Amino acid sequence: MTVQIEARPEGRTNTHNDNYNINIKAAIYKAFENKQIWDRSDYIGASEIAGCPLKIYYDKTEPTDFKGNGKTERGHAIEVALIQLLKQGGMDIRYHAGHINHQKEFRHPDYPMAVHPDGIVYQRSKPFAVLEVKSVGSEYFRKITEPLHSWVVQTRFNAYMAGLPKALLVAVNASDLEDVKWWEFEAMSEVEAKGYLEKAKKIMAAIELGAEPFAEPSEERCKWCEHKTKCANVWIPDKEQKQKEIETDEAKDALEALKEAKELKDRAKDLESFAKAKILSIAKEYEAGKIKSGHLVAILEPRKGRASIDTKKLFAEHPEIDKSKYEKTSAPSVAIKLKETA
Repeated sequence: MTVQIEARPEGRTNTHNDNYNINIKAAIYKAFENKQIWDRSDYIGASEIAGCPLKIYYDKTEPTDFKGNGKTERGHAIEVALIQLLKQGGMDIRYHAGHINHQKEFRHPDYPMAVHPDGIVYQRSKPFAVLEVKSVGSEYFRKITEPLHSWVVQTRFNAYMAGLPKALLVAVNASDLEDVKWWEFEAMSEVEAKGYLEKAKKIMAAIELGAEPFAEPSEERCKWCEHKTKCANVWIPDKEQKQKEIETDEAKDALEALKEAKELKDRAKDLESFAKAKILSIAKEYEAGKIKSGHLVAILEPRKGRASIDTKKLFAEHPEIDKSKYEKTSAPSVAIKLKETA
């Protein structure tokens, strides 16, 4: 396996050249041996600060015994192995996990924040940029066109804390270290960083007072959050509360937004159904798999039908099977329906 990454002005590249070979298995094994563990109980890290304040609060006040599993350990090792590849490809990277001096820590003197960049990139023997590496599953990696907001905040904030002008973010396909996407950013400005520093200060103050901060929900933040049952955004009313109705102007903006979102979603469904039907009709008429007009091209991708198991029939024909062993459970949730009154 071979790879070379070169810095380009536009901030991204995906260049493959046959320059050298490296034993990836050996590099990953070495990464396991040199893993560093940071105690974040008394500060907030750059990887956390873009997240939901309530999640950070519970991560600090109710820490779990989770120290990682095979998937997270493999991800860390792959990230370190990629850094070794980048170094052998010509990048001068220092102070990274597995490095003789390990990662550098940058602590803010006045705020409860500390960061640990994955590496420091040197140019002409002088520190130039911070490096952040993300190992991503192959299926999700293919979908990435732009980096997650939290990744960008983490990388740019790291550069601010390190006092360096540039921030380099690299995402790697966990199934193929040759397959990379990368972005280059300016370091976060003093004004922008101040907002995150104040956020950290408020969260740590809330922890000291034992007062829950407000949640800041988003699809990215909530998808894998392990504290959903404690969050007001998934508060589930009991039978009596479900019948209780209140009227308040506090909800006016949210209700109007929900109404607009529903109308937009319905309109989008209608547009999509119309467009797909017409494109398929044209494709069939001309027997073409690509339909182009102006700068847009519709590409028809045939998909095989999916085979699934009829569990209802299976359990009916085999009552000896213990269903409980195969049941899946999910966290409780609440649906919000909207209706207009006279």
